[in-house]
Amino acid sequence: MIILDTNVISEVMRPQPSAAVLSWLNAQDGNCLFVTTITLAEICYGLRILHHGQRRRQLQGRFEQFVAQAFEDRVLDFTVSAARAYAEIMGQRKEAGHPMSLPDGQIVAIAFANRFAVATRNVKDFMDCGVELIDPFEYPA
Repeated sequence: MIILDTNVISEVMRPQPSAAVLSWLNAQDGNCLFVTTITLAEICYGLRILHHGQRRRQLQGRFEQFVAQAFEDRVLDFTVSAARAYAEIMGQRKEAGHPMSLPDGQIVAIAFANRFAVATRNVKDFMDCGVELIDPFEYPA
């Protein structure tokens, strides 16, 4: 099971997404791919702060349709076990001199609590957090 980081979802929404990412996604069993409520919040916020207009409406529509079709029942919440993992991971990273952003910490904590991998372009941001990391941007196109 694999959680898709925000940058992977954002890439798919681009007018011309990375061929490597599309190839990687097509090689996966769609039922094994998940997103988190954290990623949904990050993308919804990004769309919200865009200027009002046709582009914003189009992106919002594409995003809502994409989530409904691709992740209908595979959206993971930030649970109590994820909260405990978050505290441990964030504390360890800070002590090691490698603090994480709050959203990255929450995403990796959800992955840790569920024993899932994380697919992300920002592998270095998630290193040493106790989860398997996958970079779909490095997949052969």
